[in-house]
Amino acid sequence: MKVWQELKRGRPGHRFQSRYERNQHARAGAVRKWSLIALGAVLILAGIVFLPLPGPGMLIIAAGAFLMAERSRAAARALDWVEVKVRRLIRGQAPN
Repeated sequence: MKVWQELKRGRPGHRFQSRYERNQHARAGAVRKWSLIALGAVLILAGIVFLPLPGPGMLIIAAGAFLMAERSRAAARALDWVEVKVRRLIRGQAPN
């Protein structure tokens, strides 16, 4: 719940990168880092498999992307970029 509140308070387009930066100060070994990234990748792949089926495919993909963003700057940047684009689509603005 604390993580959700932290993300909710974050600035759109920067919230995942900010969380990534805060996580860099936490002591976590290389095994934990790569385990989270691998688990995130597996969840994304599983979500892609579930997309054509009735079920939570998009939620599984989002969970995987979030796990990867915890320990990967590239994934955090990608999530921030996607968030900005989705917000623009929701508001009805043409994407750039």
